Formats: sequence, structure tokens, C-alpha cells
Amino acid sequence: SMAERLNGKIQEVKSTARGYRRFENFKSAILFFHGGLYLYPLKYR
Repeated sequence: SMAERLNGKIQEVKSTARGYRRFENFKSAILFFHGGLYLYPLKYR
């Protein structure tokens, strides 16, 4: 199911996130990699 896939992705980030000192940084990594955030902003017309 979708929840299990998301949990797996979070666990993947968690395994590489051992160096994060604060939970806020870990949360930002989850949202960046799996939250649908885009690196480049949209161009306005």
C-alpha cells in the first residue's frame, strides 16, 4: 500500500540520516526527498 511505500522511503532516509544533529534537519530531508518538493522554482509567465 501507499503508506508502506512511504514508510520504506522514510526508513531509507533514516538510515542515511545518522549524522543529523537535530530532528528538524531530518524532517527537512524527508520532505525534500519524498514530499514532492522541487529544487528549482517554477517560472512565472
